[in-house]
Amino acid sequence: MNILPFNIDDLINARSVESVRLDYKLSWNDVTRPSIVKSICAFANDLYNIDGGFVILGIEAPDGVPVLPPAGISPNTVERIQQEVRVACKQIDPEYQPLIVPTE
Repeated sequence: MNILPFNIDDLINARSVESVRLDYKLSWNDVTRPSIVKSICAFANDLYNIDGGFVILGIEAPDGVPVLPPAGISPNTVERIQQEVRVACKQIDPEYQPLIVPTE
């Protein structure tokens, strides 16, 4: 079941969402965690009413251009990453919990 209102390929290539609403990160780790939480917080604060944004894990994007095909995330780490994202987002005040959609 797909709960995203568009095709993931369109999202990755910024065809259905403006690129200012996309943040690509190759992985979730101690180095990327702070910037990912910062992006989630910024998208949650949607001051311009542009419907938030998307953090896409598993894709490297030097200069904001996604490197395809995606590197992806190891299937056996997906659940752990989801849990860690939820815990990390408790830092946001007021607390915000993003919609997390693992997608192939």
